[in-house]
Amino acid sequence: MDLSTLANLAEIIGVITVVGGLAFAVIQIAHFRQQRREIAAIELARSFQNPEFARALRLVLDLPEGITAEELRSRDARLQDAAMLVSLTLESIGIMVHRRLISLEMVWELMGAVILHAWDKLRPWAEDIREEQGRQKFDEWIQWLAGQLIQHEDLHAVAPAYERYREWVP
Repeated sequence: MDLSTLANLAEIIGVITVVGGLAFAVIQIAHFRQQRREIAAIELARSFQNPEFARALRLVLDLPEGITAEELRSRDARLQDAAMLVSLTLESIGIMVHRRLISLEMVWELMGAVILHAWDKLRPWAEDIREEQGRQKFDEWIQWLAGQLIQHEDLHAVAPAYERYREWVP
């Protein structure tokens, strides 16, 4: 084998090594993104399983339709605290969906209908707070998330899990 052949062979091996390294990097990035989504989904589920959030959510879902900020304040301080806790939690979820850290489908599966119901209860309160503070950004991500869930509701309007996965085998 002459020197020219060895140089060509070394060049081919170098190209194959670079291409292999790039392929490996792409695969690792894909695995990292998938792992990040899975961790975000676990954290999302944990945020709903927090006893304090569960109590706050129950209080919010029990609010009368159309309750204003003033009516909420006059009832009980715990109600406003509950509204704020639910609001902040759902606001975070909206941002995570928008940044594609968690999928809209995952949110829908975990508690899409509950989010829509909570937004129906909190919307008048949030609109009052926006007006009082002169800031339209209050609860902006909950409103966006609820809009996305409503807009894509037809994609999720399928049979419940106990019917869809009746034949599922571990």
